[in-house]
Amino acid sequence: MTLPEEWFYSLNHTRNFLFDLLNPTVIKKIPKETRARASMCLKHYPLPMDIETLKSMHTASHKDKNIIISETNKEIAQAKNEIFLAQKRLHDLTNALQEFINKP
Repeated sequence: MTLPEEWFYSLNHTRNFLFDLLNPTVIKKIPKETRARASMCLKHYPLPMDIETLKSMHTASHKDKNIIISETNKEIAQAKNEIFLAQKRLHDLTNALQEFINKP
């Protein structure tokens, strides 16, 4: 499973690799067609600030999910407690009714 940090790492390093393909001093003996394709890929490739924005949005979304899960777990615990108290009251009422019925 790929982690979000790995996605962003990959995006950044892929952009750097494409720029390296364009630079004949960094990677020599690359066909012109390959350099042209790298240039086309970079034309609409996300900028570093776009990647950081995506990263922030993903982090915020993940935090929101954790908050929702935490609140839901609290509500479930509260509902379980209310059910327990209702069962106890029902048990107490049943016992009181039994005592009343069994009185001479």
